[in-house]
Amino acid sequence: MKARTIYSVVLSGLMTSAGVAGVAGVAVAEAPISGSGSAFIAPGAGFGGGNSQGFGYHSSTLQEGVLRGLADLARGTGEGQYWASLAAINRQEAASRYLANREQAVETYFRIKQINQAAREASRPQPLSQEQLTKIAKAQAPDRLNEAEYDRILGRLSWPAVLAGDEFASERIALNDAFSARTAHDAGPASAFYGEVLASTDSMLEKLAARLPAMAPAEFIAARKFLVGMAYEASLPLVAKGLVSAE
Repeated sequence: MKARTIYSVVLSGLMTSAGVAGVAGVAVAEAPISGSGSAFIAPGAGFGGGNSQGFGYHSSTLQEGVLRGLADLARGTGEGQYWASLAAINRQEAASRYLANREQAVETYFRIKQINQAAREASRPQPLSQEQLTKIAKAQAPDRLNEAEYDRILGRLSWPAVLAGDEFASERIALNDAFSARTAHDAGPASAFYGEVLASTDSMLEKLAARLPAMAPAEFIAARKFLVGMAYEASLPLVAKGLVSAE
């Protein structure tokens, strides 16, 4: 609307000045041609002549200049809108790529976390089954006293030479009496028999450890194994020749 108003104003100005241009043209045509100082203007000469010293390849009228200016204005406005739309598209594309990169970064973080957790789970030791725990307990349990060390029918103990000294006499007598009077009910951690045996063997182990510097390693190992086996024997049912004794 604004461009159309400008065009109307300029066009009316052109219409007004048309008479002046006509008169000037008649004056130029009637001017005498005499010598080098002639006022005749040859066609194509002036501001828009055919040589390279003019402003264009031909003369520009006022109407043409106005129309070309309006055309350039319209073209410039269109190009401005075009580049503005491209800039808006580029901004939108940049925003979309930013969001896509953020999404990919979050997915990558949780994927790495999941892989790390899976690796930790794979390297973590698996819990043992009840059967495996039972096997381990049996393997780590001390040995029972053999037939040469403990006569289960007579209830008689055969002591190693290291434990036959006077310093172990009180505990040795108490254990001999306990095993000789043992019945089928004297077994297990809840029994008085087991408590008496455990107290005596613990006392003998302390005395044995105090004598360690003066003993041969093999003697210490054998004596300790005997005492540990005796305490373990007290926690188990009384068995004589493969049969559990009964009242």
